[in-house]
Amino acid sequence: MKPEQQINEIINLAKVKLGLGAGQRIATAAQMAMEFHHGQTRKIDGGPYVVHCLSVAYNILSWGLNDEVAVCAALLHDAVEDAPPQANASQKIKEFNADIHRLVLALSKIRNLQTGAGDLPATYRRILQAASKDLRVLIIKTFDVFHNAETLHVHGLDKAKNKASLSLIYVGVARRLGMITLADAIIDRILPFLMPVQKIQAQKILDNLILKGRASMDQLSRRLNQVLGENLAQDFTIEGKTLSDFFCLSEQPGVGQLMPVGWPVFRIRLIVADDDAAWRVLGKMHALFGPLPRHVRDYMNAPRVNGFRALTSRILWEGKPINVQVVRRHDDLPNRMGILAEWGVSGPDPSKYMRLLATLGDSDLRMSEVHSHVLPDLLDVYTPKGDRHTFPVGAIVLDFAYMIHTDLGHRCIGAKINEIPRPADHPLQDGDVVRILTAKNGWPQRSWLDEVKTARAKTLIKQALKSGLSTLKGINRSQSGSFQLTSLTGEDIRWSTCCLSIPKVPIVGRLSEDGLWIVHRQDCLRIQPKEWEQGHWNLANNQGLLHVSFNVQHQSGALLQVLELLARYNINGKSISGKTRSGGLYTIGMQLGGQSPEILGNMLLELPQLPSVREILKYRWQ
Repeated sequence: MKPEQQINEIINLAKVKLGLGAGQRIATAAQMAMEFHHGQTRKIDGGPYVVHCLSVAYNILSWGLNDEVAVCAALLHDAVEDAPPQANASQKIKEFNADIHRLVLALSKIRNLQTGAGDLPATYRRILQAASKDLRVLIIKTFDVFHNAETLHVHGLDKAKNKASLSLIYVGVARRLGMITLADAIIDRILPFLMPVQKIQAQKILDNLILKGRASMDQLSRRLNQVLGENLAQDFTIEGKTLSDFFCLSEQPGVGQLMPVGWPVFRIRLIVADDDAAWRVLGKMHALFGPLPRHVRDYMNAPRVNGFRALTSRILWEGKPINVQVVRRHDDLPNRMGILAEWGVSGPDPSKYMRLLATLGDSDLRMSEVHSHVLPDLLDVYTPKGDRHTFPVGAIVLDFAYMIHTDLGHRCIGAKINEIPRPADHPLQDGDVVRILTAKNGWPQRSWLDEVKTARAKTLIKQALKSGLSTLKGINRSQSGSFQLTSLTGEDIRWSTCCLSIPKVPIVGRLSEDGLWIVHRQDCLRIQPKEWEQGHWNLANNQGLLHVSFNVQHQSGALLQVLELLARYNINGKSISGKTRSGGLYTIGMQLGGQSPEILGNMLLELPQLPSVREILKYRWQ
């Protein structure tokens, strides 16, 4: 379709959904997009690049984002980064509408000043921080990913797989915002590139199971007429599952997995008028077919985090399990379209998404933390008052404490779970009733970051550690602006590799932004000593192991030079590992002991002076 035809479709749809005035302003934005992308072509077919922008805008409007500013931002979302400098795109968009300009800037790639390429982490952080204030940023970006996934086949296999992996975070975002249909559509487009072999195998299995079950479902359909009628179900559908129903996000960002395909491969959706009818229909279904134990859930009165509302169950039909959903008619569209279904003149109520918004607003957000936040919540855990909170599998007591209140998390020392005392790192189970136990002077520890599961808990712990109120293990600070280093093995100490601070040499230190205590030699050329606190050695233990990792030139005799150095100091090697790197380098990791920290430190100073050693990567004491 030609761009002019696409523009006419968008304008006509906008006039119907948003009114004549909005349609005219969207027409202006579309013409600006045509101007900014004039002469630019797409790799897929050599056609005008603006077709992509027009398609994203049409999709968000036709799928239900009835918002004039969002449609215009979608039309112009690539203008700032792709338009030629003489087009002055940013200024023209700002003069057109300040709100549109704000969204477009949030969606534009940040360029690496050295390479000119897109800086993905920086762009990602800007999108997420903007989304914490305006969810339209995330929705537009998700539709952008959806349309880009349509053309993955024009790239090489490796690049297509990489782009498919990057799309997964937006699958999680779509699911968390209740846009299940959109999430499924993205999965359908990226699966052939993300895991082509598994996709083909799983699709064959699923198609075969559905084919074998069709006749049985026809018989079930006739039986279901018994639950239709006044004060019962108004309608029902029996639908086969798709591969997206078996696709799960893994804990590692950019990774997903297809669960084994098997029964149930069908679901029954029964539409009812109100709550009373819902319970009557569910009871009738159980009386006719019998429920499977532990599969009955009331999400109608206690909805899932993404807003899904229904009574769910599972029945047996001819020896096969079938999923059942009893849905009130006014919940049917929101269950599939989520936030898009409730978008009005002023947008939806953001209170449903406060957990996601709170996480996105963290200024030190990492992709892995947002990824963990959009993983499916599978555990329902309750307060003693009966308030329900949902968590990912593996969440612990600390996750629950931070979900209730920040201060409760900071001071948590454990909990009574179902009236049984448990430690703070005890894993939660579905259905637990939790009462948090606290200490008056409790405060987060760095080790908590490795134990908690939820993004909210990680964010709040990091913020507490940055405050400087935490006790630093191995560091005693005085009011005079100096400190004593009492332990080499403190987990809160970060040893600089530029100057190699070793016992007895003059040192300085200060608190980093992430709450670690950074130690440098006083004579380090990379710092201004006056801006750092003076340090003194006061080691209580004169024993320990040194872990050191360094790069050597990949050549004959390189390791022999290192071993001769260790022999000269009579140092024992506890373990050694190695890995080939690019550029003719080899990374060696060693665990060393058998001598005092002073002797180990002196050896460490000599190590980078060996001809074969290129640099010290990191070191720590144990």
